[in-house]
Amino acid sequence: MTAVACGSQPPLLRRRFRVAMGDTDAAQVVYFAAPARWAESMVSEWLAIAGFATSRLLAAGFGTPAVHAEFTYRSCLRLDEEVDACLRLERLSERSFTLRSDFALVGASEPAIQIRLTQVYARTSGPALEVLPLPPELADRLEGRSRPAHLRLG
Repeated sequence: MTAVACGSQPPLLRRRFRVAMGDTDAAQVVYFAAPARWAESMVSEWLAIAGFATSRLLAAGFGTPAVHAEFTYRSCLRLDEEVDACLRLERLSERSFTLRSDFALVGASEPAIQIRLTQVYARTSGPALEVLPLPPELADRLEGRSRPAHLRLG
């Protein structure tokens, strides 16, 4: 079986699932917005594994809001098809990171759907969001250089 290509970097997270009825339209083809939920779920899961669970960040007055999203649909996925999902780092800067989620039919070498999501690290308490430099621990985890430990949030 061929695994979906995740690029040159090792994936941050891999998952396999079946396309559910609630993710399809009347023609039993994936509804265009469903992969956004799949991608967000993978990002949230990885953040929690990395020690930056969204609930923990928000409770401390921080967050990782999305500032850009890009969707590419190369082919359709259908009800009950098995999907390989791969999350990887595509770009990292001082204040943002872009993660790419690839969704491919099991056995395919190319993804049917790709989502690129750029997020920033921000202080969420106060009257407006304040974009901050990424915590070094988060940048290290995104690049696969360290494992979760006690974290400094801000």
